Amino acid sequence: MLPMHGYQGFRTAPPPSGWVQLRDTWVLWWSGRQIAQVSPAKERGVRVHLDARKMWQTKDVWAASVDQGKRYAERWCAARLYPEMRLRAAVARMVDDSPREPLPPLPRLPPTPEQLQQARRLAEAGAKELERVKEALAPIRPPAAKKPRAKDPQKTRVRAALRDLRRGV
Repeated sequence: MLPMHGYQGFRTAPPPSGWVQLRDTWVLWWSGRQIAQVSPAKERGVRVHLDARKMWQTKDVWAASVDQGKRYAERWCAARLYPEMRLRAAVARMVDDSPREPLPPLPRLPPTPEQLQQARRLAEAGAKELERVKEALAPIRPPAAKKPRAKDPQKTRVRAALRDLRRGV
């Protein structure tokens, strides 16, 4: 099923406004919809496709350059979208691409039990991994200094006797 006319998809970013360049084509956006398109043509100059009225009332014209096509599109669309305003003010209002205030966040559904379980498991695994990394990055401690032990005189006698036996004394 095809989406309805003017469908904007998921709301992930504010809709564009003003002139937006897509490769070698310029597109004029107004109120979240594309109302004019200026693209290079093989035959002559540039093609200007205008769609500021109802969807079956579009207009295609030719212009000598991209700038001329953009100016024509701005004036033609502004005259139809803001008929009560003076042309210069209407064009300025229509091509104003200053950032708008962000859209309010969409309401969210509560997380499912599976999502909660997955989040808990990820948090536990992350904590274990963090401990492992901290342990690996901890500075290596030098071995503790050994205290000198007192030598047992009995051991020295036994060692001397074993040495003498090996020599064959």
